[in-house]
Amino acid sequence: MPFEIAAKKLEQTVSALHFANDGDPHEREYWPVLKERFPNCERFWQRLVVPMTTRIEHALGEPGRDRRREDIAEDAWTVSYLNYSLFLHMTAAYDHLPVPFNSSFGDFYSHLGSACDLAEDFLMGVYFIVSECEGRKIEVLQTLPRDEFLKLAGDWYDKHYAKLYEHYLKFGKGKPPIKLPGRASVIDEYRKRDDAWKRYQSFSQKIREYRNVIVHDVAMGNVLVGKVHMVPRKECIQDYRSLRAVQEAAQDVTRLKKGFILREEQMTNDMQELQQLFNALWEKPIADLTRLLYEERNPILLSKYNLHLTA
Repeated sequence: MPFEIAAKKLEQTVSALHFANDGDPHEREYWPVLKERFPNCERFWQRLVVPMTTRIEHALGEPGRDRRREDIAEDAWTVSYLNYSLFLHMTAAYDHLPVPFNSSFGDFYSHLGSACDLAEDFLMGVYFIVSECEGRKIEVLQTLPRDEFLKLAGDWYDKHYAKLYEHYLKFGKGKPPIKLPGRASVIDEYRKRDDAWKRYQSFSQKIREYRNVIVHDVAMGNVLVGKVHMVPRKECIQDYRSLRAVQEAAQDVTRLKKGFILREEQMTNDMQELQQLFNALWEKPIADLTRLLYEERNPILLSKYNLHLTA
């Protein structure tokens, strides 16, 4: 049986809950790290995750309040857990900022790259739910004409084919299996190529390229100036993938100033900017699901939440 609750009471309940007073221990400890630049992480949890948990059934302070309620749809719960998993990766990255150790640089960018993957899975998951609730098909996955599919294949060819031989020489295989349509194509449809999505795409591509060089390539050179480490800027990383290029830059003050940055400064800047980009991306999912759940009381979404809202 769906859990019955007055709509007004549900809204009052969720609005009173925050990570600080009802989050799990990790959320309580680390929320101050993200709340300034990524408040929508908590807003999504508050309005759209809390109703899937036993928090709406039990009083504040009772044990076991954060459990998943019975008969919650798997797709809705998965989206909630993507939001939480991204939170974990961002806070894990933050742990490398105060006093970086030997592997901190690679670990930091590995966590940021994983956070980007989760953000895109989150957006796709929300889009699938919204489309189902509104009775719409996802065009790029369900109704794409042959000529438009071939255009996607052509776009892949234009972007990647020229590098295929080089990739085989270096790794002994081609790029990962071609996914047409890819994740980005689905999110393009959902976001209508809005500014928040375009800004995020540009930034996340640089993060991933940087991560790949640091983690998967030969050891990236850095310049030690006194006790501080200078590393290639993200936008210059392709110029400094070899140790020789880094050594030459170390002898040229002009090149060093232009192409390098203090390691900790770059990490901090990227952490802060990515939070802001995530915050902008989260606006639409929050608005769409809030409208469907609280305003329209969409029967499909209510079923996923196993809820019956009364007047």
